[in-house]
Amino acid sequence: MGVIIAAAVIWKAKFEGRFYADPGVSMGISFLILLSSLPLDIVVKNSGSILLQSVPLGVNLEDVKHDLEKIPGITSVHELHAWRLSQNKAIASAHIVTLEQEVVGFMGQAKLIGECLHAYGIHSATLQPEFSASTTLRESEGEGQALSQQIYSEKSVCQIRCGELCEDLTCCG
Repeated sequence: MGVIIAAAVIWKAKFEGRFYADPGVSMGISFLILLSSLPLDIVVKNSGSILLQSVPLGVNLEDVKHDLEKIPGITSVHELHAWRLSQNKAIASAHIVTLEQEVVGFMGQAKLIGECLHAYGIHSATLQPEFSASTTLRESEGEGQALSQQIYSEKSVCQIRCGELCEDLTCCG
């Protein structure tokens, strides 16, 4: 519509400034396009944050770790990661060193961990329990004899290691 009006002004008007109608209309159209694209800036920033798996806004992982370590029976938390899965959903994963000796006992702690994470706006979490106090492993050796081995974990060392090739890439490496 603007181009048609500018063409009519140039065609029918007789004053010297009539030739500025076309650049003026073009500038007006450019201004309208610019104004309509401003909301895209927010969409691009949000999409970039999601694709880069950034920590959700307002979440400080040190604060989360500190709060999780206050839960009774939890001795430490490591490999704690939180990221945005979408604009409305944040998720987390963590290794939890616990004094519990069975998964059933850990489930009570997991419920408290979930409530703590909900307070930070994280509503889905993958937790890996690591049993901290001395536990006994049974290994079969030779002719079926069972050998007991005591395992003691340090406070913040991963008990499940990947191997020598990727040790430097973990928090414990």
